Amino acid sequence: MASYELKRILGLRSAVIINLGAIIGAGIFVIIGIAAGKAGPAIILSIFISAIIAIFTGLSFSEIAQHISKEGGVYEYAKESFAPSAGFIGGTMWTFSNMIAISAVALSMGSYINSLFHLHLNLIIYGIPVIILFAVLNMLGIKNSAKTLSILVGVNVVILIIFIVSGLFYFKVSDFTNFAPRGFTGIMEGSALIFFAFTGFSRITTVGDEVKNPEKNIPKAIIISIIISSALYAIVAVVAIGLIPSSSLASASAPLSAAIKILHNPYLIVIIAVGGITATAGVVLTGILGTSRVLFAMGRDREIPERFGKIDKFGTPLYSILLSMAISLLFVYFVGFSTIIEASNVSVLIAYSIIDFSAIILWKKVKKDNPVHLREQKYFFLIPLLGIITIFITIGYLGLYAIEISLSVLVIVSVIYGLKHILESKNVIKSAKKVMPRISAVREFGKIRHKVEEEDNGKVLNSHDNES
Repeated sequence: MASYELKRILGLRSAVIINLGAIIGAGIFVIIGIAAGKAGPAIILSIFISAIIAIFTGLSFSEIAQHISKEGGVYEYAKESFAPSAGFIGGTMWTFSNMIAISAVALSMGSYINSLFHLHLNLIIYGIPVIILFAVLNMLGIKNSAKTLSILVGVNVVILIIFIVSGLFYFKVSDFTNFAPRGFTGIMEGSALIFFAFTGFSRITTVGDEVKNPEKNIPKAIIISIIISSALYAIVAVVAIGLIPSSSLASASAPLSAAIKILHNPYLIVIIAVGGITATAGVVLTGILGTSRVLFAMGRDREIPERFGKIDKFGTPLYSILLSMAISLLFVYFVGFSTIIEASNVSVLIAYSIIDFSAIILWKKVKKDNPVHLREQKYFFLIPLLGIITIFITIGYLGLYAIEISLSVLVIVSVIYGLKHILESKNVIKSAKKVMPRISAVREFGKIRHKVEEEDNGKVLNSHDNES
């Protein structure tokens, strides 16, 4: 296969859209019902707690993004700022989480298709072709994926606004009388579930080599997408519970469709069902996009077979996309929907705790080369520290079976990495390599951009002098 490279074609708008496409999906159209069953009307508080937890880790991602702009998300960020082992484990846990999330969302899309056409087909019938379809779209290049996401996100936002405006006319305050039926425990269990929706905020970090001016645009995209989505989630939750009680919302596989049916307007029912389909479609699309890029980065470094680190003529990691698709299809068959959500949350929270710890390590490393930056961020370490604390509190409110699944995966991944390291030391297999793509603008720790540019310019001048 000929050698191709990734291209920086995504601006801030596209970066925000990729994140929103990953966030505004199953969380608002499906998980909100399950979470309302735990928290009751207090799901509103659960949403804001999840958003705060996401912001702590989002700021950790943002800090690391100012120094690292390579493809690979959690894998690259943890590897570069902490250690290769942290990158491998964190990247694998994040990828595992998102692959099972792809399966969950593909199944939830089927619920809205059934609702739209008044069908009762098995959700797997929808899940398989949906995953294959969006894997093919990913193969055609990130530019096509970004255009498709722009349309999907635009449609999703418009439909949610229609839902909000329509629902306000039939809003019942009485549905909020028993605000927190299970108290603080219910609120936290709801928050732990709804965090599933916010995990997409890091999606843009997986395509760092394809973002213009990544040091500025990636942090902005993370924070903007969390703020927009949390506000939208909270408003939709208020309107949904104002239409039907939280208990009715919890029992529906397509909760927003169930809520809007109270208006007895067939046009609105169709519109909301279409929104459920487009929103979940966006999550599947960005899910395959993100997981394939992490697999690509790991293949590029020979942490997994090198073939997965190859780019095809469309500028996409073809083999990594195929692998992501295959594993996601496997999860469609073997994992139940509720188990998927909780296991996905535990796994991604473990990965995010590694990022928070990596941000603290990076903060310390910066001190050596750039004391000015350290003075500006004197108390920054408190943010990732709060991120770690809140993450482990959240994990404690998820199901024991899901925790056991994720911890088993964590142990297996750690053992694989340890065995791999032993085999590399004995030259049985090729050692992993640290690849610096020619097109990447990765900064060295603590060096500000103009200093790096001055050094690069100096090298160019020296080369001209030598030639003369």
